[in-house]
Amino acid sequence: MKFGNTQSAVDTLQDEISKRGNQLVHGVEDGIDSAHDAAQSALSSASNKLENFQNGVKPAIERLASRGAEIAQTGLDATREAGTRAKATASRYVNACENYVTEQPMKSVAIAAAAGAALAALLIVARNRSSNRNQFKGR
Repeated sequence: MKFGNTQSAVDTLQDEISKRGNQLVHGVEDGIDSAHDAAQSALSSASNKLENFQNGVKPAIERLASRGAEIAQTGLDATREAGTRAKATASRYVNACENYVTEQPMKSVAIAAAAGAALAALLIVARNRSSNRNQFKGR
């Protein structure tokens, strides 16, 4: 059995895990930014609508606007906190995967090979099913 390419395979696997982890972290960050922008837009829209009604019921509107701002801020804070937790969790998983690959390079390569074989088998089965369906539709 040759082990000359084992380190190369481990390095490639580590790079791929790091890349996927970074993509996950960036996706979480983008999701946080999108949620933050949507909340800001909703708050802005609500504020604009409230300003239109201010002339007749200014005190009540001021109370409502204040409460709405508090609720919106609470929502923004919760969104930011959830995003931070998700990012930290994703980073922990990436680090755990990197550590596992470093500590167990042969197992990591074997797991990656098994996962690739399973994926290939699923693709072959799906392709055969699709081919069979097309044959029956043509009759």
